[in-house]
Amino acid sequence: MNARVHPCEAALASLPPRLLVAVSGGVDSVALLESLVRTGRQPVVLHVDHGWRPESAAEAKQVRALAKKHGLKILVHKLRTTKRNEAAARAGRYAFFAEAAKKLRLRDVVLAHHADDQVETFLLQLLRGSGSSARGMEPETKRGGLVLHRPWLALWKKEIVAYARARKLSWSEDSSNADTRHRRNLIRKRLLPYLKKLTGTETPRHLWRAAEIARAENEWLDELCAPLANRRELPVAELRAAPLAQQRRTILRWLQARGTADIAFADVESVRRLLTDREPAKVNLSGNRFARRRAGLIFIA
Repeated sequence: MNARVHPCEAALASLPPRLLVAVSGGVDSVALLESLVRTGRQPVVLHVDHGWRPESAAEAKQVRALAKKHGLKILVHKLRTTKRNEAAARAGRYAFFAEAAKKLRLRDVVLAHHADDQVETFLLQLLRGSGSSARGMEPETKRGGLVLHRPWLALWKKEIVAYARARKLSWSEDSSNADTRHRRNLIRKRLLPYLKKLTGTETPRHLWRAAEIARAENEWLDELCAPLANRRELPVAELRAAPLAQQRRTILRWLQARGTADIAFADVESVRRLLTDREPAKVNLSGNRFARRRAGLIFIA
């Protein structure tokens, strides 16, 4: 590979030539769009106007101008609610991405998440008690008919900003990023600086490495548990003989595959108790469902 290729551009090598790119107008997504164009791609720009801040309309206008500058097609979607709700906004964004992908007959969407985002996500997962699901974000995930690419998870924000400045790019600053009422901002603005002060400046890098190790190990564990987790019914004797960690992981993935919502650690443990003959043969789950043991099998009703 040419040594002069910037890491921001080199990281895109495995991406397909035709794809969609989410551009908010911030430095990360603006730099991502620039790097895609510089590596010979002609992405379709997707922009979501959340309408949460007075500058939202100006940001949408800026992204339109950016797409026009590069001669790129752009689709803009305005969310219907002006109340800040991160979960609803995320669902709205991905619904828009899916609609655009179907309309344009494309399925690959590139996102500008980077190493700092990965550290924050990993900490959020740990603090929420995610347990075995604490692994950060995946470089590539499938969501419905979409393939989501995050090629910059190994690049730090400062590298992206340096790239944007070197290319003399213009971008918007999201004023809400300073609002520590939002948990991710609280982690970024207060928790991480405190941890760095407490344990040293390499703390974010150590957390990123932990997330990377957890992600790889989780992939292996999921593969190990797949033969049982993919069954319609869990065989009691076979699962009982497995190590504790494998029991829990298998049950978690099995419940997810069966469409069980809001799975908590207590749900997994309730199902695991069905592996013994001493416990009741039925346990309640969310959504008015329950798991039952009968004739050496566990199933959901």
